[in-house]
Amino acid sequence: MSMARGALVTWGRVLRISLWPTAVSDGLAGFALAGLNGCPTGSQWGLFGASMGIYHGAMALNDWADSQQDASTRPERPIPSGLVGRNTVLAVALTMIVGGVAIAASMDLRLGIWMAGIASLAVGYDLWLRGPLLGPLTLGACRALHMGAPIVLLSYSSLSEHWPILVGYGVYVFTLSRLARMEALPAEQLGKRPLFLVLAQATAFATPLLLSLLKDDLRHPWLVLTLAGLGLAVLLRSAFAEKTWTPARVQASVGAALRLLLVYAAAAALTGAGSFAPVAAACILAGYPIAHGLRKLFPPT
Repeated sequence: MSMARGALVTWGRVLRISLWPTAVSDGLAGFALAGLNGCPTGSQWGLFGASMGIYHGAMALNDWADSQQDASTRPERPIPSGLVGRNTVLAVALTMIVGGVAIAASMDLRLGIWMAGIASLAVGYDLWLRGPLLGPLTLGACRALHMGAPIVLLSYSSLSEHWPILVGYGVYVFTLSRLARMEALPAEQLGKRPLFLVLAQATAFATPLLLSLLKDDLRHPWLVLTLAGLGLAVLLRSAFAEKTWTPARVQASVGAALRLLLVYAAAAALTGAGSFAPVAAACILAGYPIAHGLRKLFPPT
């Protein structure tokens, strides 16, 4: 591997570039929810730059914060393996996060404040907010607020209209994070807790999407219903596939729930009233092969 390619792979791992599609999907869904007609134009594209700066900067900061622990548990990670300096990662992370907030503020002061709140939660999670409840709550809040950012930019007054979709997304990420923390527990300690979390995931996934079917101006009800039903079926199958929960089964359930993040975002986009909604949904679902390819180039672990 050439030096340039090696550096690209290293920084791709530090920044978790393989997660780029799921981060972009939030912005696409948010623009659709805001009722955008046509595609984002002009300075609106800057929101994606702001989001990527904060999102991937926070990923790098997470690597920096965990580097000492990784030295004993994951020595192959870029910092403990010596592929990149710890101080360099910190400098890049802070530059990206501050730059992301600055871009948002240059577009709209209210958006800048909103994105600064997301950045504060992300930094807080990396450095302090790691508790069994506080950590997942922080992650869920970050993702819900992230999807809401385009609404703040284009249609702030309509935030109250879209709160079920945003809250459902946040609760889904919260329960997913809680479930992921059980992957390392022995089977005898799992009990029925994973079952209840997966059922909570199914509720958070399907309820806001099904409620959107009651909207008079919903343009794509059958597509929303199909995606909601798909997610619900996958989660219920995960919940009741077997009676006994094992670490391997929890890991499989986490993987299935992670893959449904893009499905939820696509369905959320289709609840938007503008012409951008189906375009956004199609782009979001196209993230599956893109994410698969990025994982091969930039392994997230």
